Order: sequence, then C-alpha cells, then structure tokens
Amino acid sequence: MASTKSGASGAPGATTMVAVAPHLGLERVLRQSATSVTALLEQLVGEPVDAHARRHVMTRAGTPNLLEVEEGHRLLRRSAVLEGRRSARPYMHAESLLVPSRLPDSFCRRLENSSDPIGRIFAEEGVGFTRSPLPCPDRPRAGDWPVPDDYLLSRTYRVDVDDVPVMVITEWFLPALELFLGPC
Repeated sequence: MASTKSGASGAPGATTMVAVAPHLGLERVLRQSATSVTALLEQLVGEPVDAHARRHVMTRAGTPNLLEVEEGHRLLRRSAVLEGRRSARPYMHAESLLVPSRLPDSFCRRLENSSDPIGRIFAEEGVGFTRSPLPCPDRPRAGDWPVPDDYLLSRTYRVDVDDVPVMVITEWFLPALELFLGPC
C-alpha cells in the first residue's frame, strides 16, 4: 500500500513523496491511482517531471484500430521521456498514438510547443479521462522508435474522454525509479 511522507525539506508547500514497494507495488499503485501518471510520478520522486526527447510524427490510422477511427484518419504519434526537472533523471519512456481531432486545440498546441507531459496538460486544461488496460505489445517491430532495453515495468492502456477513445499509451518505467521504491 502506498504511504505518504513529507518531502526532504518538510517545509509547508514541499512536494509530497509517496513510498511504494518495488515492481509489484509500483504496478499496484499505478493500477489503483485515479490521478495522471505525471502527478503520480511527481509524488513518487518529489520533483516536477517534464517531457524531453520528444518526437511527433503525423500518421494515418490503419484498420482495425483501438481508437475506433476510420482508416486513413489523421493521428499523432508521440514519443517522450519524462525526466525530473531538477535531477534530469529519466523516469519513464512513453509512446502515444493520439486522435488530435478529438482533443481541444489548446491541448494539441501544448503537446507540440511545451515540455508538459500529457497528464499535466489534461489536468491544467480541465479534461477528465478514463483508462482502459490493453495487452502490452511484444517488443517493437523493426523500424519503430527505440524503446528502453532496461525497464522495471511496462503497460499499455487506452485513454477515453467522455467515453470517446482519444489515445493509446505505452509506458516503460525506468530503473531511475528504483531510488524511490521501498525495500523488497
């Protein structure tokens, strides 16, 4: 079970950190969390996280697809590494396939022009969402963007806004998170 403890300074307004047990504990906390992964990571590591090494490529939907769009519909493929703002530690690699036409224009502009992770944009734009777990894909096919060889946990899920699919996200939680996980 996750427990809460004060940030290093203990001062009012200090970032709250969440201690979790390794691997399975991390998986359980992620599964039970109603907040964004961005907010959860920030609580866990005690610092803000930003999206770096971002790649954006426009593509077209194939058929069938998990986003319930017609073949040829414009999609945005995004890859990013969430890093600590102060430490520059890489905590998570994420790949997303988004339906820009189903998201507010301001959301899409921020994806393109800022280092804000998707979860922060959802929160600050006031967009509510739900997650539906999906099977994790096998290792990426040849020609796909590189993903980490070494990671603690990976997962894939679909994000819906108002019961409409808007994106599919695959996340790889990186070894830098081990510093913040409880003992075995």
